Amino acid sequence: MEVSEELRLVARAKTGDRDALGLLWDDLTPKLYGYLLNQLRQKDLAEDITQETWLKAINHLDKFKDRGVRFSAWVFAIARNECRQHWRGGNKEIPVDWTEEGADSNLQSTHSDDYLMIESVFIHLSNEEQEILRLRYLAELSFKEIAGILEISMIAARVRLHRALSRARNHIQK
Repeated sequence: MEVSEELRLVARAKTGDRDALGLLWDDLTPKLYGYLLNQLRQKDLAEDITQETWLKAINHLDKFKDRGVRFSAWVFAIARNECRQHWRGGNKEIPVDWTEEGADSNLQSTHSDDYLMIESVFIHLSNEEQEILRLRYLAELSFKEIAGILEISMIAARVRLHRALSRARNHIQK
């Protein structure tokens, strides 16, 4: 979704337009859920945090200001904070076995080889490297948006992504 369209929908949603909010939901939720599932490794937990993220975004919609960052980046920042809160509560990541019946069957059936490859590479990357890859490729955020979420410069975001991709490539070639 284009930035201008996203901002128009947010403006409408702020006035109580449920259709506009629904369009935002439909556009962002698959990416958000994919990001959270990859981050948390638990289907139920990813679903819960997706819902919590949207609840917070909707309840604080009036606080969103157009500062050159898309609404979707703001929602992903909320999701990232929700993950941090979850982990601060003493909960830990649990690796998912994509072959289990409990894994998301749609993702598993259509992309299991891709997920196995991603998982085999991700175990060799730091949490920081995994995060920047998730934000760039799962969330499809710009470097400016990633920099805002991670509280780093755009140059640092580019450098971190380049390094993460280089390390990932090295593990794929082995």
